[in-house]
Amino acid sequence: MKKLLTLVFIFIFFIGYSQDAKLKEYSHTEFFNLIKAEKDSVFKLQDAFIYYAENDSAFTYEIIDGTFQFKSNDTIFIDKVIELENVHFEHNNNELGFPIGLPLIVFNKDVIITETTSILFFNCVFKGFLDIDTQVLDNNLIIELDKKYLDYDATIGFYNTTFYNDIILSVGDIDNYSPISFKMFYNTFISDEIRTENEVSTSNIKEMHFDENLFIGNGFLNLHVDTSMFLSVYRNDFGDFRVDFAKASLNNAQVYLVEENIFNKELLLRIDAFSISHTYRWKQWKNKVVSNGGFDLYLKSLVDKDNSLDYYDLYYTDSVFNNYKNKYKFEYENSYKFEMQLLGQFYDFYKTQHDSDYANQVYVEFKNLETKRYAYLYEKDPTFSSFFTWKINQFLKVFSGYGTNPSLSIIFSLYVIFIFALVYMLFPNNWESGKKNKLMNRLRFFTKYFRQNEGIREIYEEEKQYDVMSYTEFRDYMHSSKKEVPWFFLWLTKPIYYFSSYNYKMTGKVLRHTDILKGRWVDLPKRRKLITSFVIGSWMLGLIFIDLIIKFLNALTLSINTFTTLGFGEIPIKGIPRYLAVVQGFIGWFMLTIFSVSLISQLLN
Repeated sequence: MKKLLTLVFIFIFFIGYSQDAKLKEYSHTEFFNLIKAEKDSVFKLQDAFIYYAENDSAFTYEIIDGTFQFKSNDTIFIDKVIELENVHFEHNNNELGFPIGLPLIVFNKDVIITETTSILFFNCVFKGFLDIDTQVLDNNLIIELDKKYLDYDATIGFYNTTFYNDIILSVGDIDNYSPISFKMFYNTFISDEIRTENEVSTSNIKEMHFDENLFIGNGFLNLHVDTSMFLSVYRNDFGDFRVDFAKASLNNAQVYLVEENIFNKELLLRIDAFSISHTYRWKQWKNKVVSNGGFDLYLKSLVDKDNSLDYYDLYYTDSVFNNYKNKYKFEYENSYKFEMQLLGQFYDFYKTQHDSDYANQVYVEFKNLETKRYAYLYEKDPTFSSFFTWKINQFLKVFSGYGTNPSLSIIFSLYVIFIFALVYMLFPNNWESGKKNKLMNRLRFFTKYFRQNEGIREIYEEEKQYDVMSYTEFRDYMHSSKKEVPWFFLWLTKPIYYFSSYNYKMTGKVLRHTDILKGRWVDLPKRRKLITSFVIGSWMLGLIFIDLIIKFLNALTLSINTFTTLGFGEIPIKGIPRYLAVVQGFIGWFMLTIFSVSLISQLLN
């Protein structure tokens, strides 16, 4: 049995080798001469290997300022349809360390390439349809070509190339691994007159790079990738193209990088398996993610309802897509489940990576979709449950970002406190007892000052004589009791008396040094009247401003006291504001509860 298996293996190996040996060999110049000599409008070539020769005039280049420049300024124009099958190209490795392939070619007609393992395009233009479909079922071919040709490299790629028409690029096979690299760098996809349909798919290959490409116009791109050792979708500007991006893999790629891409429109997305080692930057498609699976179910439901409809026609119809993303993705239950599943996968993925920022952003989007769903359910079948969930979600979004942003609760709490404080300022409260006539007393004081010859200090002392008497009586009483009380009582008398009368004495000194009237106002000359009026008026405005500040601080204190319920039920205000205080107390309790729950949630996260 072992001998039989050995013979079978040797037989298969020699068959593969014999197939490799049958490849016809052409230099690049010979290859293009064959195309030029073809009389038919279609050039076909099978089972060939195109190698690099130093005398290939169209492929001679030099390094200038660190970049490769082709010496030939002649662009090659190909006006024939190109069909290649099992044709492989050698690449010349340049001084910069990367291979150079087919440069400066304009393909005016369709290009169809199948079963190739190696072909690179540099600074080319594809005006016709491009189809590259490769399934390498036997890797012995790649091994033998790599051994036989020094500059062979199992790579399919495009660099600085422009596409004007539909393309289909399918590299690899779902059932068999192939050590092929697929690379697309700095290419431009233009959709002008027609809406181009571009499809790029890879499966079971060594690596894939889809980096820094530019999409111009309105077109479609299906970007479907499967298992690879390395995969990068980096810094592409997808513009207004509608992108269907899917990662459908049986196994996880070792390195998976999707970041810094630009999407102007919503994109369809499906990711079958997440790994903690992968990189997906949520900011590149924030609020633009639509489930590929959900959209697929929606289209199938439309076709089931009307057999005359075509699935793919619906898929590429903007109005159908817009109806889905704006309405049916939360109204159609099965699609809604897919949408929530996708967002939930991203949430779990970012939690696994300990990325609370992206996890919170995804959670907000998750809850936004849920809120729309409950609004629809309430509209369809009004119930208290759906209404309550809908409204509480709306409230939580505004006041705490669904529990992801406790600072929002603090900000809105401050708004509530200051708004109610402004209302309380319009009404007196018990904390201002005895101060209701403060402004009138000030006006009466200054009127007396203007009418009498005494200075402002004397009038102030006259107003405060009862307070002065109480200070003096306290001092005299304590002094007369010095033999009847402990000595430390007398020791405390002086500082207490000093601090108690300090405000009165300092105010008297200030008034004495700022007194400018020096007599009655009616006896002053006109110029002095103006100056005096200005100075005293400034004093009045300053005092009123201070009074307003004090009143606002009292109102603010009352508002904080009511909002935080620190007053233990006491409401030092009467009338309508008393009932407003009850409302504010309830709002404060509710918002502080939300803040506490949000804060605890973030701490636990």
